[in-house]
Amino acid sequence: MQKTPKYPQNPIEWQSAINQGLNLSDTEGIMLYESKTFPYDQLEQWIRSTYTEGFSQDFIPALLRNIKGLVAWAYGGEEEPSWPGSDD
Repeated sequence: MQKTPKYPQNPIEWQSAINQGLNLSDTEGIMLYESKTFPYDQLEQWIRSTYTEGFSQDFIPALLRNIKGLVAWAYGGEEEPSWPGSDD
């Protein structure tokens, strides 16, 4: 039986995972978000390397399509971004 890969499920889990992945403290991540200097390029690289194997082929494109919404959800208390969409 193949094990389903785990990924963060809520803003707190995403913030923790992103902080670990980018080597940020909780305070640093929030400050970068609030100052509009969040390292989205580093986040994109981390997403691409972390969620490659075992996930749906649509998972990474959905995260990258909504990368700013993901960060706003995890760090700014905003609503969860809308994940549907097409990459065509």
